Amino acid sequence: MKNLLTICFCVFAISLCAQHKVGVRAGLNYSKFSGPLEVNETYGISNGFHFGINYTYLLPNKIGFRGEVLYIQRGTKQNYVGDSYYIINPIDPSTAESFVEMGSVDYRLNISTAYLSVPLTVQYRANRRWELFAGASLDFLIGPTGIGRVNFDSSIRPEDIRFEQSLDHNYGSDVAGEYNSSPRQTNIIIRVDGELVTIPKVIGGYYNFSNEQRAMGNRLNGFNSHLIGGVNYFINTGFYIGLRYEYGLLDMTNDAVDVSLGELDADENFIYRDDVDKPYTISVSFGFRF
Repeated sequence: MKNLLTICFCVFAISLCAQHKVGVRAGLNYSKFSGPLEVNETYGISNGFHFGINYTYLLPNKIGFRGEVLYIQRGTKQNYVGDSYYIINPIDPSTAESFVEMGSVDYRLNISTAYLSVPLTVQYRANRRWELFAGASLDFLIGPTGIGRVNFDSSIRPEDIRFEQSLDHNYGSDVAGEYNSSPRQTNIIIRVDGELVTIPKVIGGYYNFSNEQRAMGNRLNGFNSHLIGGVNYFINTGFYIGLRYEYGLLDMTNDAVDVSLGELDADENFIYRDDVDKPYTISVSFGFRF
């Protein structure tokens, strides 16, 4: 009787282990925004990484259900090269008031969006090596940043107003008018109507915004969801290489803060872009399932 109970327990334990799998996964992402563009604007591919843990419940008929918790970086490279405007905000308002200057802009920004992602997928184990899966994810934005630079050449007074500023954006915490005021940071000096005017070298994500405009929210929305599809190839029973495609279902950008890079309205106010920018991502993963 004792031996029979031992055998039954072993069979139950093996069956339980066969039904429940936990694992880890990490790898690289290649992502890009997709949406309406202005003339002279482009979106390029940005790279990032992901890592996390997962749990799979297996059914006897080669079907399984998997949940994951991931840290994942997505993003895009936003470029604008062409005729545009620039809002010049002097550091010392007593030297000159803020004004709009027309000219040519070379704007290059690498946007990075870090998410806590919860994918839920259905698996189909086609054979010993290949596994197909599809599902959706819930994604919560935790680290939206942007790094880049902008070159501006005035078309009105090119000898006096020509400069390059660095872009250091934290879309979750930057405030209106923010710039890097570190004493170690060398600022930019331009000439305006014969007077020397100092402007910052490094500017934040809402440098040209008023407090009222900043109060409309962050540039990037805090929640998204993705459709997911992909394939895993198992090198052995536990170790696998995976490829997946993720397509965003919701608008990445907040229309109340998303402004035109190419033009202002007749009163030199921002023109807000009522468009939908959806992200898509291709991921390559290495994983292990216990």
